[in-house]
Amino acid sequence: ERLGAALNIAEKLTAPEMVEKLDGLLKLADQMPGLVAMKVDMLDEAYREADAKGVNIDERLGAALQMAEKLTAPEMVEKLDGLLKLADQVPGLVAMTADMIDERMKEINDSGFDPKALIEVASSANTALTNARAEPPTKVGLFGMLKVLKDPDRQKGLGFLMNFLKYFGRNI
Repeated sequence: ERLGAALNIAEKLTAPEMVEKLDGLLKLADQMPGLVAMKVDMLDEAYREADAKGVNIDERLGAALQMAEKLTAPEMVEKLDGLLKLADQVPGLVAMTADMIDERMKEINDSGFDPKALIEVASSANTALTNARAEPPTKVGLFGMLKVLKDPDRQKGLGFLMNFLKYFGRNI
């Protein structure tokens, strides 16, 4: 039985197509030291180029291995799995949050709150504050205050303030 198996193997190995394949493998084996040397030279050159740029390959590979070790630890895999499950829920949570915000904004608008008006007033107040800071303040007494009240801009601002105080007083 062994002799038959050995003859069968010998017959397969000496078949012309197998001899051709084996010959190709032997030629490739002869070229292997040169190919390996070429690849090692390429790796050395890449290592030197990285080092010239300030990249420490050994340090980075060590850090990558530490990261891989941490990421594949069973407790971390469990945490990452939980995060992925949470990420699957994000679109629904975002939609639900947007719906809640829309509903709340509708309630606020229905109660008379006007966000656009608030933004306009805040913008005007910011501009006025910026301009007022740019001018040096002057000392003003009672009569000086009465004198500056002739200014139409101050009259308009004071009128706005009086209206605001009126409506603010109603709500408190």
